[in-house]
Amino acid sequence: MDNTLQLHSTQYTPLRNKRSRHLLQREETLNVSPILNDTSIFKNLNDSSLRHVLDESSILANPSSTGDHLSEEFFEIIQSSRPSSVLDTLARLAQVCCDSLELIEPWNRYNVHNYWLAEEANTWKLIHCLYADSISEHPESLENLVTEATLSQQSLVNALFRSDSELRLLQLLVDWLEATAAYQEEATKTSAPVIGNNIHWGNTLHELLIGNSLFNKEKNKSLVTCMDPDAPRRQNKSIHSDDMKDDSDLCKRIFTEVRCGKFQEAVSLCISAGQAWRGAVLQGWKLLHYLPKDDPTDPLEIQGNPSRDLWKWCALGIANCASENIYYRATIGILSGHLPSALLACQGSWEDILWAHLKIQIEVRVDKFLHEHHLTVDANTTPSDVLDLLQAEFQTDEISLQQVFSAVKSLMDGKRESNYQLCQRYLMLGQVRTIMLNSLEWLENANERFIRFLAHLILVLRQMGKDPQHDVGDQVLEKYVTLLTIRLVDGSVESPELIAYYTSTVPAEKQIILYANFMDQIHKSDYRQGVVKAGLDAGIDVGASARVAIKKAIADIQQGYGNVELNFTQTSVIEKDKTLISKVISSLEWLALVDNQLEEALWLNNAMIRTFIFIGNTDAANACLTSFNKMFSNFINTVDSSTSELREHLCLKAYLDALEGFATWYRHFISGQPKDVQPLPPDATFSDKVYHEQQCAQVEKKKAIWINAVSHQSRHTKSLLYNVLLFPGGWLQDESDSTSSDNFNQEEKTERLKQLDTLRRLCVPEIVILLLKILQSNEDIESHKEAIKLGNLIAAENRALYQVFNRSKLMEILERIKESSLFLMEKGTDILGFEIRE
Repeated sequence: MDNTLQLHSTQYTPLRNKRSRHLLQREETLNVSPILNDTSIFKNLNDSSLRHVLDESSILANPSSTGDHLSEEFFEIIQSSRPSSVLDTLARLAQVCCDSLELIEPWNRYNVHNYWLAEEANTWKLIHCLYADSISEHPESLENLVTEATLSQQSLVNALFRSDSELRLLQLLVDWLEATAAYQEEATKTSAPVIGNNIHWGNTLHELLIGNSLFNKEKNKSLVTCMDPDAPRRQNKSIHSDDMKDDSDLCKRIFTEVRCGKFQEAVSLCISAGQAWRGAVLQGWKLLHYLPKDDPTDPLEIQGNPSRDLWKWCALGIANCASENIYYRATIGILSGHLPSALLACQGSWEDILWAHLKIQIEVRVDKFLHEHHLTVDANTTPSDVLDLLQAEFQTDEISLQQVFSAVKSLMDGKRESNYQLCQRYLMLGQVRTIMLNSLEWLENANERFIRFLAHLILVLRQMGKDPQHDVGDQVLEKYVTLLTIRLVDGSVESPELIAYYTSTVPAEKQIILYANFMDQIHKSDYRQGVVKAGLDAGIDVGASARVAIKKAIADIQQGYGNVELNFTQTSVIEKDKTLISKVISSLEWLALVDNQLEEALWLNNAMIRTFIFIGNTDAANACLTSFNKMFSNFINTVDSSTSELREHLCLKAYLDALEGFATWYRHFISGQPKDVQPLPPDATFSDKVYHEQQCAQVEKKKAIWINAVSHQSRHTKSLLYNVLLFPGGWLQDESDSTSSDNFNQEEKTERLKQLDTLRRLCVPEIVILLLKILQSNEDIESHKEAIKLGNLIAAENRALYQVFNRSKLMEILERIKESSLFLMEKGTDILGFEIRE
């Protein structure tokens, strides 16, 4: 390897020193100006910018789909990552971004819609560089490396790079900027090729050779008469216009090669274009170095430029010459350490301006070091007065990295930095904490792809052991999981392992809520088993998440009537969204897929039924019962009979059975009764009278059948209604020895008891009224006597049913009982239905 290329090559990063600079430790803040406006990244960029591409209107047909698959690919990488393989993880993350970029047409890869993908790839590459340097071993001091009295310039500078962590960081960033620029240049392929014909100013030479011949009638007298490089300036004449265009293209291409870290390619380009003198000028910056000799008697061989300082003096003249091509001036300025000329070709690009400042800072530090060790350098040919003169002419001060960013800011005309560039800046400055703090703002405003980047940045930093604010990282990961969940459509999920993995990276209490939200989005049964398995494999408490998901589904239904209060009165039946109701009922399936969740499922099933009763949807309540019986077919024999959940379930089932029985009786009573035959007209014939008698006989027969069926149904329905009123221990009242699940907190248990009390106040009077409707539906004395006896049942202290009646309901019941008493009195009995004795 040619060590003289150390300062200007992407192929060589100086040897690093023993953890003298740890990754991202500095916490100083720096306010760098924004450089990207909201509408277009490239609108105002100069042609010299490597981000310059075709017209802004050249976009993909569907730019929003770019990088859509990165979530899955990042998941595959990060789930297999370990702290011992962080570098490999970073390299793979960068590579998948590059692979995605290469799926786009070359002319669209760096346009306004896709540039974020390149920025993300570059950021992963930057972290890779910084972390690789931080874990490498480095010498501790320059004194341990410089052990000889005199050394070559190259040897001294090598030792400086190995011992100076700040200088090594600058070179590391330069290498990164050059490597990313080289990749972009190769990926876009937008640079015009330079034709190499080994002929210097071929068109001018042709004009000079034909001279005053017949073929050159209009000789250009302003053309140079000599072909040496200094002829245009010495003669104050010009070269051929085509050669001027070729020179301009060549200089621009040379600068591009140097910007991409391809110094040797730039030199070769000069030689192939017939301008070896220009290639020689480019190599004047190289440090003097003596090659080792196998035999002491062999002649001394050197590399580099013994007159490097004098070359710098001459280079300064080229860099300051306004008549020179700006790209040639910029190239010479970069190599010699002259910042004003270097910036001429970097207008508009944050990366280019930063690169120029960093390159110049490296030159400043190296020159300062060599001047301080002037006497240490073997055979140094530069007089001290020349060094002083150079130092006075190159008025570039040594500044810190923070000051570099301040200088970049002043040159960006207030353009905003992208979020990725902000991260890059903070990473270079070692301000991870600032990234974390800014993440809170980014979570509110950034798009999904940047939040995905932040989430994986957090995970990588944690593997490095460099997450200074764990709580902020948790918020970023929570936001990412939420975005992944929101993106689901149609109640299905193809890769539940992805969401389960990222959910598992947050604290346990957050895992339950996030995974519950995920489960709430999955409506199709075919996908639920996979969701449960993925959660269990990731170490998530799926049972707890399922309970939260079911409670959320119940809460969605409860929004129709609000919180249950003691003075709750049932509203009219509201037609609920059938999809929502089906989703609530089917949500119990989650607990059916998790082991040992029967009692919790029973608790939540009861809560669903209570909710549907409150909103008057008994069909949905019955559907809950049916669904639960299918999911847990043998639950009666499995659940402890002393649990309050089982007792409540039986109470609710008794109530729903009673309502269904009453509905069946009412259909028989109203719609099943045969209609009487229309009376005959006075002038009816004999045949009409016979037909009428036959019809009446058939109707009477049907009435007898109907009366028998209604009587049978009445007895069955009364039995179902009495099951509610006479339920052992009281309907919806927990017995003293009842137990309940420990997976529900005291607040939930208190809310349940409040709902049970409200249901008793709502449903018991309703059952009594339904029972009275059946008993008073005919003129049977025994039925009306039974209706009067209901008053005794309500007033009895052993059940204290009267306590659940409000004033209006009690008045309604008493009014109905009074009607039965009046009926009995009309039938010749007393008000209680007993015979009246004289």
